[in-house]
Amino acid sequence: MPHSPQDTPTPREGRRAHYLWPLLAVFAVAVPAALIPLEKRSANLSWTFILIVLASLAGYAVAVDKIVQERLAESRRRTRLLVWLAAAVFYLGTVAVLIWFRPPPLLAKMVGLRAVAVAGFAATDVRQDQHVLDGFADEFAHSLKGQLPSATDVRSYAAEAGLPLTELPDSDRSSDLRDADRSRELEQKTAVFAEKTHALIVLAGLARTEGKQSKLHPAVYIRPNQIANLDELAGWYVGKPIAMPWGLDHQRQRDRLSKELTQQVGDLAKFLDAMEAWRTDDLAEARRILDSLPVSEPQAGRHGFVPPDLVLLFRGTAAEQQAAAETEPSRTKLLKTARENYLRIPEHTQVGRRAALSLQVNAYLRAFNPEKLCQPGTVQAAELAQASKRLKELANDKGLNRLGQLKAVVNLAQVEDCRIAANLVPDDGTVEWAVAELRKEPDATGTAALRAIAESIAANHAYRSGEKDKAIGYIWAAIADGQDPLQKALWHALLARWSLERCELVHIGEKAHEDAQAQFLLAEGMHRGNPKARKQDAEKFAKQLKDAEERCAVRGSSE
Repeated sequence: MPHSPQDTPTPREGRRAHYLWPLLAVFAVAVPAALIPLEKRSANLSWTFILIVLASLAGYAVAVDKIVQERLAESRRRTRLLVWLAAAVFYLGTVAVLIWFRPPPLLAKMVGLRAVAVAGFAATDVRQDQHVLDGFADEFAHSLKGQLPSATDVRSYAAEAGLPLTELPDSDRSSDLRDADRSRELEQKTAVFAEKTHALIVLAGLARTEGKQSKLHPAVYIRPNQIANLDELAGWYVGKPIAMPWGLDHQRQRDRLSKELTQQVGDLAKFLDAMEAWRTDDLAEARRILDSLPVSEPQAGRHGFVPPDLVLLFRGTAAEQQAAAETEPSRTKLLKTARENYLRIPEHTQVGRRAALSLQVNAYLRAFNPEKLCQPGTVQAAELAQASKRLKELANDKGLNRLGQLKAVVNLAQVEDCRIAANLVPDDGTVEWAVAELRKEPDATGTAALRAIAESIAANHAYRSGEKDKAIGYIWAAIADGQDPLQKALWHALLARWSLERCELVHIGEKAHEDAQAQFLLAEGMHRGNPKARKQDAEKFAKQLKDAEERCAVRGSSE
């Protein structure tokens, strides 16, 4: 009796297909995932990604077809269509997820002593063609490279930077909380971009339709590590707009605009030199270069990426930084020079907001004598009161970047500590509050340096209040968080003096003095210290040590 079809044994190939085709389907879906590690190694896999997805789709379709034929051959047509539909949705969903989580392209790193990245020009409205702007960014980078010194590398990243440049700060309007959050995101992403590309500075801009005319707003980004201990001054600065009567659709207009931007390439090169000098702590050289840059309003045909307000801000800051290492009368003269530069910056501008913070710091530095340390009757009470009031406003100013707000918090603690020491106001806890605010802040570029300053202020405050153990704890924390050698030299010197008062002569006092002298020497090597200060510290410590040895010996014998 012949066997019925139902009784026929399943061929070996059929049993294998039972496992083979599902495995093939899984493999076909997994192929696009293999691109993720590949794309981390290359920035040019866009077409490869598409081709592999198509190849995997073909394999997936074959696998699904075989499964339907073998497992659903007797099923209704509707059931088979539903299986195909489910398979298609599963595949497309998988590919969509993979594309969504694809890593960004690997950015090419620039070489050269000074690298300039052109991040692109962003269109802010539908009348601006982003493709045209990207092409212009490439042309501008090529033109710029030909006019900057040979040691400068210039590259356009217009098509790959991925920065939200439409959030560039607008100096003509006040920023609300939402704008501040977006601006903070832009600065964070730009910092990562600059780090990955090794860019010294980043150039970009906004193309905006104003009335019936197009305008380009050039912008420059200063990296935080370019300006030692002044990270709050880092960020984006937008220059004066350049009119584009015919847009960028015409080559003549593109050539004219590129020429206008590159006409000031000499100023940009000098500014790069100043930032490089600043980064290597040669403040005198940085200030000399900045003083040579023009600060008058740009005339017709004179446009560039270095706004005059920005030059004034950095001129004043350089003079103020130099004043920290000087004694009278040089200190007062440099502080006055810094203030004059700050006052030349219009208050309503973007740079003016940051200059307002610098003005309050300058007012504090001029209001007390560093030799008297805010002793009663030695400070200018009205100036300190005004600075305190303005710093409270700036600490909550959403127009400042986060580091700017934190700098205002630290400076407020500094001013209030001085007013308390001068018996002008009672202690309301502002100093301790400032330290707590800084310690809550996540570690990021610049926050450790500000936290160290806040802790040093709290150390002096606690010492004057008679809480010497607390003071020493704060000063140890400041030394641990600090980076600036001149500041650390002063803090080590304080630790040495306070240790002598506690009769901790050898293990802490003398060691702290040695560390202070080493930091003074390091600061001098970086053009930030004054040999007189180091000599004075050594002489003062020798006298204090002698007094401590006599006092502690007498106390030890009496015990």
